[in-house]
Amino acid sequence: METVKILLAWAAFATYHSLTVSAAYERVARRAMGETAFAAYHRLLFTAYSTAATVAVFLYVRSLPDAPLYRLEGGPRLLFHAVQLSGAALLLWTPWDLLEFVGVRQLLRHLHGEAPMDGAGHRLFTGKAYGLVRHPLYLGCSAILAFNPLQTRNSLASTVAIVAYFYIGTFLEERRMERAFGEAYREYRRRVPRFLPLPRPTSAGR
Repeated sequence: METVKILLAWAAFATYHSLTVSAAYERVARRAMGETAFAAYHRLLFTAYSTAATVAVFLYVRSLPDAPLYRLEGGPRLLFHAVQLSGAALLLWTPWDLLEFVGVRQLLRHLHGEAPMDGAGHRLFTGKAYGLVRHPLYLGCSAILAFNPLQTRNSLASTVAIVAYFYIGTFLEERRMERAFGEAYREYRRRVPRFLPLPRPTSAGR
């Protein structure tokens, strides 16, 4: 029963998170806040309530009865840690601006009287880890979670739910990327695998 509760909790989070990153929600938020306030504050507010929702789910999971599943030792433990280190290395190899990602840089531009960046002139970056898979941040986080050598029933259920949402999220994210970059992104999608660095099938986008 606890596993079902955990999966439902993460499913509720996934639904909430997907709605708050949707184009429809963005249109509503822009109208409600106005363009200037949206550019300055929206990303930071999104980070705040997404973080709060994530913490709420983790606290709920921790409140449920749990049971140990496995604790690897010796060679298997080292092997799992090696995969986790590979995931961490992938995260470090992925260029991203943390301050921009959480919304701090947008607020600073507003406070300094600078014009907001509307995405015009941005180019599609396909180097470093993005040349290995299209979603290296998701893959890196998934490797760290999935190859934890110490797992309980609840932690494994959460891991399954989170990794599944990461994968589902790639489809939602790629819709936005295709709207933003058009044919350039479609060509990139044909060349680089989505989630795992495996040989490409002949059909695109898989």
